[in-house]
Amino acid sequence: MCKNEPIQISSLTEFIDWVNELGSDRYLFRGVPNADYRLQASAYRRPKEEDRNFERFLQINKNLIADTRLRGHGEKDGRELGDLEILAELQHFGAATCLIDFTHNAQIALYFACQKDLKWEKNSQDSNNPPDGKVYAVHNDPLRMKKVTPDLLKEKIDFFLPSYQRKRQLYHWEPGHQNNRIIAQQSIFVFGTDELFGLYEIDTSEVCIIQNNCKEDILNELENASGITQNFLFPDFDGFARLHGEEIPYTEPSASDYFNHAAQAYGSARYEEAILYYNKAIELDPNDSELYIWRSYVNQALEQHNAVIDDLTKVIEIENSTRSYEMRAKIWLGMKQYQKAFADYDKAIELQPDISYGYYNRAEAKFELAQYPEAITDFDKVLQIDPTDIRTYILRGKAKELIGDIEGQKQILRKH
Repeated sequence: MCKNEPIQISSLTEFIDWVNELGSDRYLFRGVPNADYRLQASAYRRPKEEDRNFERFLQINKNLIADTRLRGHGEKDGRELGDLEILAELQHFGAATCLIDFTHNAQIALYFACQKDLKWEKNSQDSNNPPDGKVYAVHNDPLRMKKVTPDLLKEKIDFFLPSYQRKRQLYHWEPGHQNNRIIAQQSIFVFGTDELFGLYEIDTSEVCIIQNNCKEDILNELENASGITQNFLFPDFDGFARLHGEEIPYTEPSASDYFNHAAQAYGSARYEEAILYYNKAIELDPNDSELYIWRSYVNQALEQHNAVIDDLTKVIEIENSTRSYEMRAKIWLGMKQYQKAFADYDKAIELQPDISYGYYNRAEAKFELAQYPEAITDFDKVLQIDPTDIRTYILRGKAKELIGDIEGQKQILRKH
């Protein structure tokens, strides 16, 4: 039951506003891809509707635990698991249990609410009207939800799912031996019996509806603003495998996906592989200058200097920035193409004449080429812009010394 009429959410900003309006009280969140889904334990939905009752619900969970132990899966890392721990492992691998997954992070719940409802797509005859999503917010009231302590973990499942003669009690539990997925999703399990709804359903403090036609845009916002993606939320191997199951529609990798693959290959010195991934990323997003810059780094590692120049030339075409000219100038210097290098340094300074590092970089290059008078001129310009630059005083002093201006060197030493 929702205390207020659900609001319609069409953007990440609207969702954050909704969360903020909940106030400072602590809430747990759960997102579902279909707004018609109720806040129920999945084990309750396994029998046919006419066969659903307390005894069957309890027996489903007891049998599941017993069969797990019978098959030799009741231990982990040499330790016998309690009933709740077994149910958590089963839930992790897709079994229907009495546990309901929540998260402390509202944006993670929003991610799940923005997913396609694969069950609906499989069974629906009206594919033109997919369902809205929904995010539940349940008040984590310590008087209403009892925390599962290590001592309580020793209890059998009957203790947590009592008969109607005993006082109803909801529990919340954060597993101590957490796997990577639980950590990434900031997961918490809620289960037990609710005072208002009983065994199968939880009273909901607040609800918002995620409009279906906005789901994809919100997912993009979540990725850009918070880095919340399927790879982030399902970092374990099992989760990764499930995301590539037969029932999951195949989508072509994005430029960002190829970029991530390339970065991983580059970091592992698999340069040829990295080039292939950067090529695919650029093919999909040819106006992203960062892709060319990163590919130029790989080409530098492969000592493909002409390819590096081509990449940086493309960067210049896209953004015409000081950094792009300076990057190419350094490559020209390494190739002993000095006139081209200084032409790029000149262009960089032209674009930002009031920035000292442009003059410094050109001066440093001239210093290395023993063009000391020209270097001193640029060092003078650096110090006009930034008279506190100690390294410039030192290099200018060395340049003056090398052209025989000993007195000039002495003045620099006296001054500093």
